[in-house]
Amino acid sequence: MRFATGMVLIDAPHSALNMLGIDESLADRNVTRVKTFRRGGKRYPYVSPQAWRYWWRFTLKEYFNWELSPLYREQKQVFTAANPLKYPDDDVFGYMRAFKKGGVNVTVTRVSPLKNTPLISILPDRSSVTVDEGYASRHEGDPVPYSQEFYSTVFKGAFSLDLDSVGRFTIISKAGFKNLLTWDDVPKDKKGNPKKGTEEVVNEIKEMERIAEELGVEKRDKEWVMPPDIRKKRVTEAIKALRLLTGGAKQSQYHTDVTPKFVLLLNVDAGINPLISDLVFEERGEIRFDAEALAKRLKDLKEVIPEGAKLYIGYDSGFVRSLGWDVNEIAETIKKAGIEVFTGTVGEAIEEFAKEIEAYYG
Repeated sequence: MRFATGMVLIDAPHSALNMLGIDESLADRNVTRVKTFRRGGKRYPYVSPQAWRYWWRFTLKEYFNWELSPLYREQKQVFTAANPLKYPDDDVFGYMRAFKKGGVNVTVTRVSPLKNTPLISILPDRSSVTVDEGYASRHEGDPVPYSQEFYSTVFKGAFSLDLDSVGRFTIISKAGFKNLLTWDDVPKDKKGNPKKGTEEVVNEIKEMERIAEELGVEKRDKEWVMPPDIRKKRVTEAIKALRLLTGGAKQSQYHTDVTPKFVLLLNVDAGINPLISDLVFEERGEIRFDAEALAKRLKDLKEVIPEGAKLYIGYDSGFVRSLGWDVNEIAETIKKAGIEVFTGTVGEAIEEFAKEIEAYYG
């Protein structure tokens, strides 16, 4: 059981990447608010986890030519094709399709191998959010006043990608683990043939089997496993997409580069993420990095860090200089805890980390 874990920092010097919308509670109803949540006595802007996942999917489509799973609507539900053999995003991002088709229960669900947090502002709203008072005046008549919040902050996000689950599809009658339909799901007549009205379901199963045969999928008792090369490609491209992350709202007015300016990457043999919390924090308006806390945490978890695995630190020189961080000092602190460290640009760290992941698949 191995997980590729990571922590990213995204610099948002003047941004409104994921807005809440118009605040209907205000009398003039013309203020567009940023999303915030409360922790302790402070409020923090954030980008929702689904927005980050949307950016991630879009980047994979744009830069790695992933054919994204189409969306369908049934009653009040929207779901994807739920075909992880054909669509890599169904494989990596998971899915839930729960309804009946022609009287047949075609519910399939897949726990997402890729898990991610929201992107959370390190600075609280009182230190990062401001309001732009504007006027719409391109029409005849009096200008119309409006207000919109935006922020200047650094967002922190973390993720974990289950390397064993990618390209591996279970057929277990349990929520999240019945990834594919099988012939057992098709009602039969007295002769053992599929009943009338089940043609769509039968065709879906036949199509899935055809693709499996074409790709060389190994069929086991309760799971199907794709060839290592396909699994390796999907995982490494999902990680490499971070380098080219694209997305965010209000780009025409605020134009923010959402590619990470600082990353920590580490493989662990456990379903945990040692990089997820309390390493980067705000202190008197400044953004700090606690290298000692990270070193102690990794030392404490050394038994789940694979032999030969490194902590990859990728950074943008201008970004860390603006924060007053010394990456060499951070790396030396980690090394003293007995953890190997790689330092380089964000792109170099991601590329080297991807090589370590590739080696896992042989």
